[in-house]
Amino acid sequence: MSAPEGFPYSGVTDGWFPLLPAAKLRNKPIAASLLGEALVLARLEGMACAFQDRCPHRLIPLSQGNICNNRLACRYHGWEFDATGRLRHTPGAAECGARATLQSYALQERDGLIWGSLKPASAESLVGFSELPGYVWTQAYRRIHCSLFHTIENFLDPCHTPYIHQGLLRSQGPQQMQIEQTVSADGFDTHYKLTQKQNGWINRLFDPGVDQNVARFKLPGLVELDYLKNGRLLFRSALYFVPHSAEVTGIFVRLYAPRSWMPAALRFALFKPFAHMLYLQDKQILEQQQLAQQTHGERYLFSHTDVAARALWALLHGQSPSPSALKELNFQTTP
Repeated sequence: MSAPEGFPYSGVTDGWFPLLPAAKLRNKPIAASLLGEALVLARLEGMACAFQDRCPHRLIPLSQGNICNNRLACRYHGWEFDATGRLRHTPGAAECGARATLQSYALQERDGLIWGSLKPASAESLVGFSELPGYVWTQAYRRIHCSLFHTIENFLDPCHTPYIHQGLLRSQGPQQMQIEQTVSADGFDTHYKLTQKQNGWINRLFDPGVDQNVARFKLPGLVELDYLKNGRLLFRSALYFVPHSAEVTGIFVRLYAPRSWMPAALRFALFKPFAHMLYLQDKQILEQQQLAQQTHGERYLFSHTDVAARALWALLHGQSPSPSALKELNFQTTP
């Protein structure tokens, strides 16, 4: 089954996206959504299954039901569906009182997550999180009421950080970056060579001298933000963006750090309040952006300083990207 008609980003509709941690899918159904389609996930006969989230009897969401006899049972009249989506039992009669088969969707379990696609399983290979031997990581999930394009672009865009994250990432003073960007048919890499160290509170507390940032995007929704010193990876923020609908985007976030003498849980706990503050600042401005888009439509100007926007826009719309021509960014942050 193809993505619902009218979904604005044709470049991602064949892709696999993480829907939830595999450990959470146990003995009850769970509601999910992808590309505007409401799904119910259930573990039946030991398999993770995904169906359209409505019972064909009276259209009640099956995610409100339960698992009974290894079948997905509707909470309204108890209709039971097996792992193939076929109706197997209608209570009140010895024989099944109707014929029905739920619309099913492809799922994969990989790297501790359940991934879903609205296309057949063979349509496109799954692009997962990269492996980083020698690094520890922690994971979180967030949801923002904003379109896929704006949400991804925000996390790839350096130009908003002196304003939205002033004090946290950048304080007063100059910040110069040398830029190099390469593109491919399924993504792009942007390298930022830092002339001055970023001087916000996060950098003062946690930055041992980062001199290069690398921001990568790969279809359908993976962003990797690397922070390096003398070519050594000190920290990675990996984000997988999930288009739940045209107006709502989910984010699976993984933070990676090298193994060290300090317990990983403590290191991440110390950083978590700062990461959460960054997220709240981004969330506020992105949800304002979504309200503006709903009012005025997608009427934008693109600047040469929008380093990631043009390539991202092209990829999300199924087009070939062109690299940014910008080679240098200069900030002078003021109060």
